[in-house]
Amino acid sequence: MASLTRRLADRIEASIRRRAPSGRPPLRIPARRVYILPSGTGALFGVLLLVMLAGATNYGNNLAFSLTFWLAAAALVSMHRAHRNLAGLELAGVRAEPVFAGETAIFDVELASRARPPRRGLYVSGGASETGTAVSAASDRNGYARIAKATHGRGRLVCPRLTISSRYPMGLFRCWSYATPEAHGLVYPAPIDRLGEPTSAGDTGDGHLDRSRRGEALFSGHRRFHSGDSRRRIDWKASARTDELMITEHSETQTPTHWFDYDTLTALAPEARLSQLAYWILAADRRGAVYGLRLPKHTLAPATGPAHRCACLEALALF
Repeated sequence: MASLTRRLADRIEASIRRRAPSGRPPLRIPARRVYILPSGTGALFGVLLLVMLAGATNYGNNLAFSLTFWLAAAALVSMHRAHRNLAGLELAGVRAEPVFAGETAIFDVELASRARPPRRGLYVSGGASETGTAVSAASDRNGYARIAKATHGRGRLVCPRLTISSRYPMGLFRCWSYATPEAHGLVYPAPIDRLGEPTSAGDTGDGHLDRSRRGEALFSGHRRFHSGDSRRRIDWKASARTDELMITEHSETQTPTHWFDYDTLTALAPEARLSQLAYWILAADRRGAVYGLRLPKHTLAPATGPAHRCACLEALALF
């Protein structure tokens, strides 16, 4: 009997999952995909109405009949209003910031409503549970919810199926619907140092330190203007303080370029190599160093800055 009940529940769940709105946002929740059942409070309220109806019938009290029917009408209006609170709601977008493996990923869910009455008392969760983030949406203001999901390994983290539910306005009925957006977050390898932070040519990923990259020109002083010097190099402010034209002089520095190579970390397991490379990339970025990344079938040229750091970490996450 238990197995039969379980199979029936699985079939119902699969049927609901197939009919739930899915795809890339925006996703609109149609009225036919909104499910509604009495809540615990609603069931107790229904029992109370039956008791009141039995008492009114027993005593023939017209005032008790009026009160019973008035409360029943209010419950019916509440059921209709609860259904309208979800029908036509739009899942406008889902975004997630990259995280490192082991951290908690946060999916930012945006809800929008084109109807004039605001949508109140909404709860968004990442599963069948009703507990989640409370949010409201209106035609002139979108609502935002945050869904947390634990991460265990690197790669793409798929957004869970979202459950959008509500007990608005009276809490007598629970309405809910599902949405499966095609959205994902990125999980970088956890930065773990096993070989020490590279500080010189011998400590880099492939034992190579390229010093052929030119750095920024540094100001080294002034000298007098000579025939043949470019007038663009004249420092007019410094010349105004003297009786002669002064030329600015600069000295160029050589910026070391670090290469982090996956194939040279033969002493580590594949996932440990990626964690070590992630650690070196973060360390080099903190120092403002110029670095490149070599992976099998993929090479990122030396550069620096937040965009380069994100590109290198993304390459490690999707390796």
